[in-house]
Amino acid sequence: MSGQGTRRGRVAAAAAGGLLMAVVVGAVGYTVDTVKDADRASGAPVWTPPTASAEGEKEKPATGLAGALVPYRSDGWTRGPDLGEFGADVALSGAHAAALTKESLSDLPRSQRKEMEKEIDRLHITGVAMRSYATTGGFHNGEQTGAATLSIVLTRMNQGAARSGASGRNKAFEALDVFEAGPKIKGHENARCYRLPGESDEEFDIMFCTASQGDVLVSAAAEGVRPFGAKGVAALLTEQLDRLDGTGAAV
Repeated sequence: MSGQGTRRGRVAAAAAGGLLMAVVVGAVGYTVDTVKDADRASGAPVWTPPTASAEGEKEKPATGLAGALVPYRSDGWTRGPDLGEFGADVALSGAHAAALTKESLSDLPRSQRKEMEKEIDRLHITGVAMRSYATTGGFHNGEQTGAATLSIVLTRMNQGAARSGASGRNKAFEALDVFEAGPKIKGHENARCYRLPGESDEEFDIMFCTASQGDVLVSAAAEGVRPFGAKGVAALLTEQLDRLDGTGAAV
């Protein structure tokens, strides 16, 4: 892999590995520094082909923010890999999510960490719902695709923070020379997606998307083998945003 390709892989690995922390911390303006420093992380993404869910697998009933997540489908996006220690499908209380985010700041100087912790408290996080999806590939949404995984994180917080958090994360990706603009999300003007350049000779592709809907910050990270189904990821994110009304409530 070339030096530039290695750097891209490290950025993607670091950003995808800390999706929850990036979502919450990014809402207080820390995303730019986090992503810019990601190329110093070691390692590269390790791809494990997703295992399709058993036919007729039943979902656990979900309410609240978790109930707003797009359901799994046996003929499309099925249950994906675990999101770190959390599993593939999880809901966290606001207090739990805030505590985990504060733990992720432990390496910062004390004064900076304390200031960040105050900013996290000002977000008034009331809940987080995360779900991971997988597809074995095929012909979907008018494109031939390879195997891919996708994770979506919904974070309910102060409405102004959700809006500025989405804007801040998008500006962070725009400031990098690693990614290019991804597909547009129909009907959602504030949603943005960024992916590796199409001319890249890497075997894998990465795409990140961010948006806000009412008081919910929505973040997605997809990874897959080429040909990468960017349109399929965009379609699922569109459906996810459509499931939230203007106040961030499930519809």
